[in-house]
Amino acid sequence: MAALGLAAGACTTSADAGNEGQAAATGGAAASGPTSQPPEHLEAEVLSSRAEDVTGGDTVVQVRLPAGLAADAVTVTADATGEAFPVEVDRTGRHVARVSGLPDGSSTITAVAGDGDRATVEVTNHPTTGPLFSGPHLPMPVCSTDLYGLGEPLDEDCSATTSIRWKYLSTDGELKPLDDPSTLPTDVETIGETKLPFIVRQETGTLNRGIYWITVLDPMPDPTSQQWDPSAWNGRLIYEFGGGCGTSYSQGFKMLGDPSTELLERGYAFATSTLNTFQVACNDVLSAESVSMVKERFAEGYDTPAFTIGSGGSGGAIQQYLIAQNYPGLLDAISPALPFPDAISISGGVVDCALLGDYYATPDGAALSEEQRTAINGHLTTDTCGMWDATFAPIVDPSGPCTIPGLSAAGPLIGGLPDGGFPLLPRDEVYDAETNPDGLRCTLQDSNVNLIGTDPETGFARRPWDNVGVEYGLGALRDGVIDLDTFLALNEGIGSYDIDGNHVAERAEADEDTIRTAYATGRVTDGSGDLRRIPIISVNVWTDDQGDIHDRFRAFSMRERLRNPDGSNPPNHMIWTRGLPDGSNLVQSLSGSLDVGSEAITVLDTWLTALDADTSGDPIEVRLERTRPDEAIDNCITADGER
Repeated sequence: MAALGLAAGACTTSADAGNEGQAAATGGAAASGPTSQPPEHLEAEVLSSRAEDVTGGDTVVQVRLPAGLAADAVTVTADATGEAFPVEVDRTGRHVARVSGLPDGSSTITAVAGDGDRATVEVTNHPTTGPLFSGPHLPMPVCSTDLYGLGEPLDEDCSATTSIRWKYLSTDGELKPLDDPSTLPTDVETIGETKLPFIVRQETGTLNRGIYWITVLDPMPDPTSQQWDPSAWNGRLIYEFGGGCGTSYSQGFKMLGDPSTELLERGYAFATSTLNTFQVACNDVLSAESVSMVKERFAEGYDTPAFTIGSGGSGGAIQQYLIAQNYPGLLDAISPALPFPDAISISGGVVDCALLGDYYATPDGAALSEEQRTAINGHLTTDTCGMWDATFAPIVDPSGPCTIPGLSAAGPLIGGLPDGGFPLLPRDEVYDAETNPDGLRCTLQDSNVNLIGTDPETGFARRPWDNVGVEYGLGALRDGVIDLDTFLALNEGIGSYDIDGNHVAERAEADEDTIRTAYATGRVTDGSGDLRRIPIISVNVWTDDQGDIHDRFRAFSMRERLRNPDGSNPPNHMIWTRGLPDGSNLVQSLSGSLDVGSEAITVLDTWLTALDADTSGDPIEVRLERTRPDEAIDNCITADGER
């Protein structure tokens, strides 16, 4: 592999905002455009989800009223039930109707005014177990409901009864369980200047077969009615994404600790699902589908957020990028940390590290010096490939353990994992070419079989990876670190892995249909969708010298994909480089659970607020640049605070 020129850790300069980006608006708040005037006639649209992605028989419909028409003069009905639903005013001043009782399938919701004016919207309702758009359910023989306090699963889809529990922030700074929310503890902390009690409500349930969490301040809880007190909410939702990249065939786990008490105190709500942890299922479409369902639940049970800001690192960054690209409107801004652009395009380099590790175990490879191996690998140290080889590279083996042993051993360092550690697929259900050829295959491509299809020759998921034509060690040869004979021996002996993960002498070659499908279905980030239309602050933590897999050039590979056609930097994408926070470690980096602080969320919120208030009607790239806060620039701050 050629040496990577951006591994030196130098800081970059502020964005050169070009004006060649896309100008089309989307459903995302950040690109909503000018504030609309009252319509001439009634209008209706689904607010809680896309109209075709309603779940559970409930939906929130916004009714836009002509000037002079009172809300109580409008009746909203659903053809499937004939029931009438009142039009109410939500906290942002929108007129909404909360429709319930919809059957699975298509329904027509109609808003009618007394003068006969009407508006209709067609909706499609689905079961809360899904799927919506991710394709047929993959097997899920392992449920996690009991591990997260929801009891034994109610059905084969791992469903559970929804639970609402409360916690409180004590004066010693610890979140503690609050068994009786009707009685305030004597050591309860208060919320800022409001002096309201710092009580946190956490709803846990199942949607899309995953376990979800919604966490929000609830300063005056009512355990009898379970009605939420929204007085401390700032109208924003932070959607969290967990790291990794796995194929667990389980309901999963989360690799995220409790939400930030600092951000809770400032009024932010939080949401996530086990299927938003990439180590559970390295499938961004399944993750997007879960975001849609959980956000719908939040809109229906709490309120519709003004903005939804994505947060999370490593595999959590991949999800944010791909969801913003492929499902505009789900996320209004994103803060990908420890950023990788996507799973598919980086997988070749991951497998290369495994192949090189195998080669270094041969007599020719063992004769190479540390300097030569470092130059061949193309990283700052050989430990980077070593970490890839020990963690995610084994995902090429379909008979592997379906988890990362190192992460399991480091469970206490990863917030959010249940006491029992990672839920594991029973060994007798895992594929084995000889003893269990019909077993479950734990590879990246098998997690995405609905998206990339199956190989008609093998019946297995297509594999979008090859290494035909790769000249391993070319950079090292050009730099004079290895000679031509060493270069030729390396490339003759490197080989590849077959579909069962066996090391073979031949190079691997993916067919064109597989590669074309990976691009056509959006599995590779290309700067489309909302990626040029929403604020993005990517937080890169400098750990290259420690052998971290999150090497620095990844942030810049994303920058290259987002560049304007004239070569200038996009106005919406900032790269922040930080030192490894005190008390942090590479396990947290590896799992994507590293705490990079709240500054990016603060700046993104400021940016979104200004963008939403910009009613100029100018192209989105112009508005993004004009409303960009002073803090939203490329910058670099060391672990010691030096800028």
